[in-house]
Parts: sequence; C-alpha cells; structure tokens
Amino acid sequence: STEQDVHLLNVPAAKMGAFADNIEHFFDWLHDNGHAYQHADFVPRRLFGEYLRECLRSAYEVREKNIHLNIYDDEAIDIAFDDGKAQIILNSGDILYAEKVVLAFGNFLPPQPSVDDLDFTRSPNYHRDPWSPLALDSIDRVSRVLIIGTGLSMVDVTMQLHKQKHQGEINAISTRGMLPAVHKLGFTYPPFDHELAGSRRITDILKVVRRHAENAGSVGSDWRAVIDSLRPVTQRLWLELPLSEKKYFMQHLSRYWNVARHRMPPTAAAIIDELRGTGQLRILKGRLRNIALEDEGHFEVTYATIGVEDRIEADVIVNCIGSESRFDRLDSPLIQNMIAAGCIRTDDLRFGLDATPDGELLNRFGEAKGILFTLGTALKGILWESTAIPEIRVQARDLAQRLVA
Repeated sequence: STEQDVHLLNVPAAKMGAFADNIEHFFDWLHDNGHAYQHADFVPRRLFGEYLRECLRSAYEVREKNIHLNIYDDEAIDIAFDDGKAQIILNSGDILYAEKVVLAFGNFLPPQPSVDDLDFTRSPNYHRDPWSPLALDSIDRVSRVLIIGTGLSMVDVTMQLHKQKHQGEINAISTRGMLPAVHKLGFTYPPFDHELAGSRRITDILKVVRRHAENAGSVGSDWRAVIDSLRPVTQRLWLELPLSEKKYFMQHLSRYWNVARHRMPPTAAAIIDELRGTGQLRILKGRLRNIALEDEGHFEVTYATIGVEDRIEADVIVNCIGSESRFDRLDSPLIQNMIAAGCIRTDDLRFGLDATPDGELLNRFGEAKGILFTLGTALKGILWESTAIPEIRVQARDLAQRLVA
C-alpha cells in the first residue's frame, strides 16, 4: 500500500468499511482515531491501510480460543494434495498442511508493454512497479517522464510528481487516450434492472443504460448515478451473458466502462486539469510500436495513431498499465506449478482463474474439489465486478462462513 497522502481512495470514506454488515465502519474508525473527515471525503489510502491492520489485530484479540493465527514471512511456491488435504510448500522448504486453502492474491505487477524488444526494461529508469516506495522519489525534477496507461494509477503517479514539484514534461499514453471520469457526489438514481432482465446481448444492455444516462439530468440526477445504480446487479448480468458477448464487451467496450465506472476524486481531477492547462502534462492516444534505450540513457518511444507513427523521448518510464490478469503469464512459481499440475486453470476469458461464482476453484477438468478457494481480483473473469471493497467484503464474509460451517 502507498504511504503518500496524495494517493487517495477512489471511494468516499463512508462506503469503505471492511464489513458487509457495517459499511461505515471505516468512517467510524476515522473519527474514533481523531481524523475529522466527512462522509463524502476521499481520504488517503495510507489511513485505510492502518485501518485494515487494526481490524486484523482486533479480530485476533477477540478470537475464539481454538483459533490461532500464524503469519509466515515466506513464499508459497507449490501445493500438493494427499488424501483430500493440501500441502503448501514454502520457498524455505517448510511445508504447511491444510484442509482448505484460500488464494487471496491481491494485485500483481503490470504486464510489460506490448512491444517486441523489451531490452529497455533493464534500465534503472524504467519502473515496472509504480508503487515501489523509492521509484518516484528518485526521479530528477526536470526529467521527461512517460507514463504508460491513463487510468487511476497514472493519476496517482502524476499526483506524486506534482507533490514533488516536478518541473519536467509528463506524457501519458494509452490506446484510447481516455482519463477516468470524475466523481460527482450527491446524486441517486432509481434501479432499472427490471428493464435488463433476460438480456443476453451487450448491445441491448448498452441501449438501456445509455437511455437512462442521457435522461438522468432531466430528472435531477447525473449519469454517474446511473452507472452506480447498476452496481448491485452487475455480477448477475455478467453471469447471464454468453461467453461470446463477454468477449465482445472485453474487446470493444471494457475501456469505456472502466472510464465511467472507476472514477477519480475531484481534488485529483483539479490537479490533472491544472497540469494539462499549463502544458506540462499531455495525454496521448496511440499504440506503442517500439521503446528503444538509447546510448545516452534516455528512451525513444514510437507510437501510432490510426496508422500514423510519431515519436517522443523520455528520461523515465513508469508502467501504469494495471495489474496483470493473465495468470498463465505471471512470474509466480506457485501459480505456474498449480496450472501445470492441473489443480487450477484460467477462465475462458483468460482474465482470472476459473471458479464457481462463490469462489471455489476448478481444476483442469472443470471440477471443484472443495479444497481451493479464491476471491477478489482472481474472479474478474467470472464476476467482472470483483476488485473493489463493496464486492470483496461480501465475498470474504460469505467465504469465511462457508469455511467454518
């Protein structure tokens, strides 16, 4: 997690509680600990990290006597099975034994940019991990920075550069060159999922959503509230779609959905607008063709827009593509060994792991053995909406209840 106060949660504080039955738990914790924020404030993610650590400590203190928590500073590299139980092999050589195993991965490093020659990645001025504690601190204030990706991670990196009083030019590039929309709070919109019942075509769903978004203003609401009103039913709609429609959405519409759905706080948007207004920040639209590491140490980047190539130079590159979702490409001994052994497999979209909607992992034959489970980002392909606190806290509660039943 980030320790920078400029890195804000992208959800108001009152909606960030860790518990499904008390969504204001985080907000109450803020006030109990002397942080005078309002319900609609976007607070530093650092505080949310402190909150989660305290939740874990509190849960351990009030645990039943027969519950023990052991935390190992080690890496799981493989899992073997014997007589319906799991043996988790650690990098140190130790082995843990379990009847149930939850793969709770979180986010991974971004994939490398889609260019043929990756020789540039050996440069110390290429930062694959935008969250590395010292990555951005080491950037010279007059360096020319290229950010690959224009989503929320790019916003965070730009905010930190601004805080560090960076003076050099900042370019951010993505295929569509679209920034996240800006939160606009205080609006609600009535549910309309009954109009989507039985819809098995993305285009039919899109027509209904677009009509409501266009009409939102006339009823005193806002298009963002329309998108938010879909949140409780998004997983159900996704599960009902045929695979072909999911693939169509992923290829043609997912970028637009992400822009509308994953929004940035107004304070961040104001700084982005300021930097764009001065010309220090440019948002570029195009596909990367080549990134060359020149003898002088800088990068020459070639990108194309509608077939027309252009070039820019950069002293520093920061990868903000987003967490790798292709589990078959992950640099993880555990994942690669489990896939090779056939005890897990990627989903049909290759956007996570194959599992039942409630998180029970499937093996290479599509069978659930009742031993391996997951939640969160690994279920993106199965549930689509599975990366944010409102969904993960429900998954965590339901999975915990199942495991102790």
